[in-house]
Amino acid sequence: MARGWLLAAAALLCACAAASATARDKPDRTDTPDIVQGDWIQPADIVLIGDSESLGYFGAQLYRSLSSEPDPRSGRPLKVWSYWTCGSDVTTWMRGGTSYCGIRTCNGAGDCARDHGPLDKPGRVRYAALGDYLGRIRPRLTIVSLGSNMLTARPGAFRGFYATYLADVGRLAGDIARGGSQCVWIGPPQTAEKTRPIKDYEQFVADVGHAARAAGCAFIDSNPLSDRKFVLRSDPEGIHYQGVGERAWETKVWAQLKPVLETRLAH
Repeated sequence: MARGWLLAAAALLCACAAASATARDKPDRTDTPDIVQGDWIQPADIVLIGDSESLGYFGAQLYRSLSSEPDPRSGRPLKVWSYWTCGSDVTTWMRGGTSYCGIRTCNGAGDCARDHGPLDKPGRVRYAALGDYLGRIRPRLTIVSLGSNMLTARPGAFRGFYATYLADVGRLAGDIARGGSQCVWIGPPQTAEKTRPIKDYEQFVADVGHAARAAGCAFIDSNPLSDRKFVLRSDPEGIHYQGVGERAWETKVWAQLKPVLETRLAH
């Protein structure tokens, strides 16, 4: 893991998302476990990855819900290994990347490392490609919650990268399948209209859903499960939600995800 600390201006992506913490979060200390390599990475039934949308209540509660869900095979609680990094999206999870503005990871043993941001140690955190983690964690199911960062791209970049992004959705799903895991894809919630026109947002999530399903993933469409009126007015990107909006979104996603778990983990 890189140890250089960057007092960067990149905090804007996670400033509003990193406030929520689980009761098991560990304090900031010099012996924080190696979240990229080492014993911290443990086998689990489920891998859950996401972007900064998951650094707040949404990801924390989804992790708790999954971790308390009984395995349809054995009846014991499912083991969940999660890794949420702000600024990440399909491309970075295909090859690995660097987060400058926040991460949280919880391993199969139920231990969660605290959030890391530009003012924490380390401020810069490297993470590996999802395929690398799958080889070590060996999950039966991988849950992907990505897409919001693509929606923040400027219009020209959004249009120019659109087809490649959809192809990369299929490639990442292929990496998951090659890792011996089934796949569930959670689409991004509604953005502020200043971030992406409603028509563009709706077309994007529909196309991501089509690409994910074509590659073998179950798809949960967050469009009808979220409400842009809860986007934080202070968020310059127009994608991060107020707490009440996050709670409502997570509750509705979980209602759809729970029966998918029962179906996909039963075999």
